[in-house]
Amino acid sequence: MKRLLPKPFIKDSLEYKSKKSNGFFIITYFLMIIAIASSPVSSADIEKTAGDSSITIIDDWGREVTLDKHAERIAFSHTAAGEGILLAGGWDKVVGRDGSLTDSRFYSNLDTIPAVSTPNQAFSLDFEKITELHPDLFIIQKHYDSREQFDEIANKLEPDTPIVGLDFLEPENADSIKKLSILIGTEQVADDYVNFHDEIIKNLKEKTDTLSPDEKPNVFLKGGTTDKISTFGRDASFWNRMCSLAGGKNIADGLPGDNQEVDLEWLTQQDIDTIVGSCSYRNYPESFGYLATEPFHASEKADEIIIDIKNNEIFSHSDAVLDDNVFLLEGTMISNPKAFIGSAYLAKWLHPDLFSDLDPEQIHQEYLSRFIGTDYDLKNIGLFGYPANS
Repeated sequence: MKRLLPKPFIKDSLEYKSKKSNGFFIITYFLMIIAIASSPVSSADIEKTAGDSSITIIDDWGREVTLDKHAERIAFSHTAAGEGILLAGGWDKVVGRDGSLTDSRFYSNLDTIPAVSTPNQAFSLDFEKITELHPDLFIIQKHYDSREQFDEIANKLEPDTPIVGLDFLEPENADSIKKLSILIGTEQVADDYVNFHDEIIKNLKEKTDTLSPDEKPNVFLKGGTTDKISTFGRDASFWNRMCSLAGGKNIADGLPGDNQEVDLEWLTQQDIDTIVGSCSYRNYPESFGYLATEPFHASEKADEIIIDIKNNEIFSHSDAVLDDNVFLLEGTMISNPKAFIGSAYLAKWLHPDLFSDLDPEQIHQEYLSRFIGTDYDLKNIGLFGYPANS
């Protein structure tokens, strides 16, 4: 006889399946209730059935993904998925990886793991290589509205290789990490990280949820070049949520699409209180990111970038420039599992008095040392948020 626990109050859910004999049903039922109540994932919907050791979750596309047992061999595409696997405690299970990864201090044994995707093209996969590696599970980032691309990949891999789509860019919760840990049997490791993540989010929301709309600055995320400025629109929901968590408003949340070029005439008509320049390692390899080539001169380059933004006639008369509210955020602080740390940097900039005791650098360092397991010291590498503690 199958029994379901109470339905979740969040649409996406997690499910387990296994079987218990009737003699232990009542005890099992109450243990399940206790487990759900204490779970760090508020969207948990756990199902237990009799004599079946299979594992089922609902992925972030709303698909049911079932494995006969915990996956021991996994492959993935997209850098965010790689970092998610680290946080879930599953890197030792990786047999195939995204082709963009180059940092062996961040990802151990990287050179010994074959790439299964084209660098910087997460959906361009080497299906022959994936088949040769015989993974028990293929993991890919849920990317905006690219369901059609995902389904094409799934049709080529399944049923021989199960595929799961998870959103590792979501800053407000770490459900993707928890879901992954259920599939690979590393729940205890993941729970430690989820608790850390959720405590940071709780501390942010306790303060920003009390702000009135008038107390929330208008934020513009600047990407692109001087002549071709880009930003995140409404489909890039992670950036909208980052702004909300930090107590701000994304002025581009009404624009269609995700990362796109902005109409300059539209931009000149906007009321901009804060400008955040997005600076990737790819565009500024000497100054930003873990692999920065000239980290001890990084602040000089960052100051030059800020001056260029302030001198741009599109922004020069904005309140953001007049009030000296121009900041820089490294790209993985936005579109990566580290987005919750990016939210902490942003909160510090938008509301310095409200978050006088917040130290984004300390949060980032603990993330690296405790959960990624790398020896990186933020004092000796490139920039991620500048100024760090404005």
